[in-house]
Amino acid sequence: MNPVSFQDLSDKERGWLDDYVNGSIEPEAFEALQNRLRESAELRQVMRRYLSVDDFLRNGSGEGALELESGAATAPWLSLHAADGTVAKSPSNVTRFPISMATWLPVAAAIMLAFVLGSAFMRWTSSPGESGDGLATADDEPSARGFAVVSGLFNAEWPDGEQGRREGDTLGAEIFRLASGTAEIQFFSGANMTVEGPAEISLTSAWEADCREGAVRMQVPPAARGFKLQSPTTEIVDLGTEFGLVVRDGKGQVEVFDGEIALYQSGKDEQLVQKGGALALAADGSVTAEQSGTIEFPDAKEFGSQALEQRREDFARWHSHSERLAGDDRLIAFYDFARADSGALIPNRTLPRNAEFDGAVILAEPVDGRWPEMKAALEFRRPGSRMRVNIPGEFPAFTFLAWVRIDSLDRKYNALFMGDGYETGEPHWQIRDDGALMLSVMVDDSRPNPGAPNDAGFHRVYFSPPVWEMAMSGEWLNLASVFDPAKRMVSHYVNGKQISNEEIIDKFFIETLRIGNAEIGNWGQPFREDPWFAIRNLNGRMDEFAIFREALDESEIAELYEQSRVGGQ
Repeated sequence: MNPVSFQDLSDKERGWLDDYVNGSIEPEAFEALQNRLRESAELRQVMRRYLSVDDFLRNGSGEGALELESGAATAPWLSLHAADGTVAKSPSNVTRFPISMATWLPVAAAIMLAFVLGSAFMRWTSSPGESGDGLATADDEPSARGFAVVSGLFNAEWPDGEQGRREGDTLGAEIFRLASGTAEIQFFSGANMTVEGPAEISLTSAWEADCREGAVRMQVPPAARGFKLQSPTTEIVDLGTEFGLVVRDGKGQVEVFDGEIALYQSGKDEQLVQKGGALALAADGSVTAEQSGTIEFPDAKEFGSQALEQRREDFARWHSHSERLAGDDRLIAFYDFARADSGALIPNRTLPRNAEFDGAVILAEPVDGRWPEMKAALEFRRPGSRMRVNIPGEFPAFTFLAWVRIDSLDRKYNALFMGDGYETGEPHWQIRDDGALMLSVMVDDSRPNPGAPNDAGFHRVYFSPPVWEMAMSGEWLNLASVFDPAKRMVSHYVNGKQISNEEIIDKFFIETLRIGNAEIGNWGQPFREDPWFAIRNLNGRMDEFAIFREALDESEIAELYEQSRVGGQ
């Protein structure tokens, strides 16, 4: 008997499958689909193949996904055409309704549908790594955590023993403490909080916070109306407004600058306060009218001008630092991308000037760097984007250093700096999709790598612990990695601090290092054509990049970070 094809289904059944794969199926239709699947072996058969095709088209790999009931790996998509004659496709990362286990118990033999069970359709990709093969599912995919972000800092100081915050940090349900200075917190609801230290703010959700100590000013747009700010004795509910609250020693004062707020206290009626109103909130719960303007609340506008001035000072400090750095005779190459221009050359800033090391920009786009409107960076988001360099010579060691802003790690390997042919002595510096830094130097390209016959030659990859997760998307990081043959050590650093240190054992020892033709932000000559392996563009920006011919120590890397960081970083 010939297998049932997609076109053998009814119009309604074809519509259900199309909508399910595209993530647009309505709840009523989804329920009808599940009921029909219980009854129809033919529909289950077609859906099994249909999902295999969808996975193949989305992920570019049919490994494991195209197994039919017979176990034969064939091409079932040849008979799966939509009504208009085109091959049915689905976009990547679609959201589907969950299919319950109970629905599929009568069809346990339909093994291919196992990967759609559970809370969501699991994304099945085969992406072998340089150290082995692995399967990734939707549960493995990183996701942003938290419900607010530190959007600005000015002269911020942190309590002793607490890790400081940086601009771009994501915040969740936690206590935000500030010893002095000013911070701006943007809630994902749209509410904006300007905090002046000393302060202690308990963050509850995108719609609620508790000011235990300190002075805050809330700006709440219509989309965030209903945001709640707790004081020790009173709940303040925004009704579309701008207001301030200060809490000291259990007592508070609230003042409305625009719009209206509602106050709630235990056992008391709602109290509305309009623009110009001010109330003192006593520790015993009593509320009394207060004259407005008696307390100076943090001002978002003033904060913005202060932050801009701070950025100008930071930029001037960095500019002076970069002028000094360019004269460091240990540098091999130094690119600051200060005047990045797509299609043009990026000058190598080392002194004395050596134009032979200038970089050629291909498809990478000039964008704002760490100091918007003051300094540029290069963005490598397109698969073909890169900066080509040619650096001849032999070197005794490598120190790689870069300022990067990662938007996502959507490749198995994400290039920072890659030698073209990966020949003996050439480096590969990159970030794996789990956020780990990777540094390797080819030891011998004429020898096979044990356990990895598809590799280019004999080498070892030195990994750091993960340094990036999705919640850090858009955050500037200072990354550094050191390959030191003299001390037989490989080290990785983030924001000036060493995070890993690994010995170069005898069989992986190599003394003479080279670069030659290479690329920043991509890989020019991958030795395998698999898309997951060959496409390595960095989905993000690079603001500064330097290579040293010596192994810098921890104190030197920390100093380079301090001199080039953005204030409050």
